[in-house]
Amino acid sequence: MDEQQDQTTPENPTPAPADDIQAKCEEYLAGWKRAQADYANLKKETENDRREMTKYANERLLSSLLPAIDQYETALNFVPDLSSAPDEIKKKFDNWLIGIKAVRSMWESSFREIGLDKVPTDGMFDPNMHEAVSEEVAEGKAPGSIVRVMQSGWKLNGKVLRPAKVVIAKEG
Repeated sequence: MDEQQDQTTPENPTPAPADDIQAKCEEYLAGWKRAQADYANLKKETENDRREMTKYANERLLSSLLPAIDQYETALNFVPDLSSAPDEIKKKFDNWLIGIKAVRSMWESSFREIGLDKVPTDGMFDPNMHEAVSEEVAEGKAPGSIVRVMQSGWKLNGKVLRPAKVVIAKEG
């Protein structure tokens, strides 16, 4: 008869201690599983945040270096003509120029590795990547197409650091 009193019956709605313990165990197990899932989600979120921060951590540094890169490119665009110089001077200058271009090649390789790319400037004007500084009539160019680049633009991992400053064609 004592065993019947420990059992839950319609006449005795109080659960037996074993059932009570089983229910508590299931409740604690469900709570533990939720905590495990929450922890796993937190780890994923934290890793994604860390990846994003790492991806753009150098953004400020690179933005401050862009003017120096621009000056370097400008200098390479104005290589003097030494065709009338003595051969000894031409040879020294050519060797120096090869070294300067090798440095540029190393920079470009490093840029690719960290995800720094020039904004493309061929084709049509895109306000998301270009800044129009002027418009001019250009024969053979469709209105809205880029005529020339005034300053290169740069992207870091797809995000525009600085838009390219361009002159665009207008209808004549």
